[in-house]
Amino acid sequence: MPINRRQFLKTGLIASAATTLGAGSASASINKDVTNGPRSKAQIALTFHGQGDPAIVGKLLGILKSTSTPISVFAIGTWLQGFPTVAKQMLDAGYDIGNHTMHHYQMKTLSAKVTQSEVAGCAAELKKLIGNHGKWFRPSGTQYSTPIIRAAAEKYGYKQCISYDVDSHDYQDVGKTKVLADIAGAIQNGSIVSLHFGHQDTIDAMPTLLENLHAKGLKPVTLSTLFGV
Repeated sequence: MPINRRQFLKTGLIASAATTLGAGSASASINKDVTNGPRSKAQIALTFHGQGDPAIVGKLLGILKSTSTPISVFAIGTWLQGFPTVAKQMLDAGYDIGNHTMHHYQMKTLSAKVTQSEVAGCAAELKKLIGNHGKWFRPSGTQYSTPIIRAAAEKYGYKQCISYDVDSHDYQDVGKTKVLADIAGAIQNGSIVSLHFGHQDTIDAMPTLLENLHAKGLKPVTLSTLFGV
């Protein structure tokens, strides 16, 4: 079902409150990005930058399915074009699917016109594949947005840019042990964790990561559940 304007406004209000009450850093407040959810609940969101070899992605999705672990995926438009069945697989699993731009460019280097095109292109792909353009937007190539990025996101219905407060560094192929240590050193109630499809370290770390979260009493949820929308 398409997401209407009222739903997006609700999402924006809740996300704005999360930033004001729990962002936890000056940079997050300045950049007006959502870096975390409520610190009062023992919930966290595992968010994935969505592109990669479908065989590797499939292995990861298999682990998540077998453990009933909900996630949120920021998909890249060209990846959705190439592998539309993966988007359906994620949708059928009940995962949040959001916009991570069309081509995964370094967003801070782009003109306003190209920035808008990047947001619009992925939004169109999402609408074709899942029936709406998703609740969430995360800019590519940067942890924090800019006024140009935020203006483009808002133009296409995304009221907040979703950042994160926990960086796994899995995209750097640093090894399972380092990925787990970087997450463990920063995670807390309400954390949004940045992870990536297409990397073997992520697959290797996931079973232990889920065990560690359980031991800490932290429950993985989608961004929709984290923000109550």
